[in-house]
Amino acid sequence: MTLHYFISKVWRKFERKKIEISGRVRVWLWRPFFRRIGENCKFGKDSFILCPENIRIGNNFQAGNRFKICTHNDWWVNQKFQPCITIGNNVSIGQDCYISAINEITIEDNVLMASRIIIIDHDHGTLEDLKTLTPIARKLYSKGPIKIGKNVWIGEMVCILPGVTIGENTVIGAGSVVTKSMPANSIVAGNPAKVIKTL
Repeated sequence: MTLHYFISKVWRKFERKKIEISGRVRVWLWRPFFRRIGENCKFGKDSFILCPENIRIGNNFQAGNRFKICTHNDWWVNQKFQPCITIGNNVSIGQDCYISAINEITIEDNVLMASRIIIIDHDHGTLEDLKTLTPIARKLYSKGPIKIGKNVWIGEMVCILPGVTIGENTVIGAGSVVTKSMPANSIVAGNPAKVIKTL
């Protein structure tokens, strides 16, 4: 019995349960748990992956230390989701980055990301919830999926919020908070981010 066969048997037994992978993520060992993961993929030390069965990753992916990527099948207040994160080929992500989905996040080929970046497709509570519910009791909701086009360069400490599409070949300056969609071939910066130059 090979190790992969054993892992796949364990996976089938627990496939409806939430799976967490943390610490040193060895791709060859955890490959059966992902929806798809390509060749030559590397995760840094102290990485954390929640529900990898909803995650597709292409070839030549690399992430720095303390990378955190989460899909949420459910939430405290009896919410159920069908999330999906898709990452293309040749994507490189710096350390201390966080990607989280209850809806859908797509990162296309050849995207380069610096460190301490947040990409999250959902919010915690509405304005109405603030009046009546404690923080932990507020529901998660998404304003829409996130899509990051090919050849995008994302600078240090950028935050990308729900419902945003970033066009191909765009550069996002360090510290930007992207609250709305950005066209292709642009240089984007600020809080909230706006186009400052078209390439």
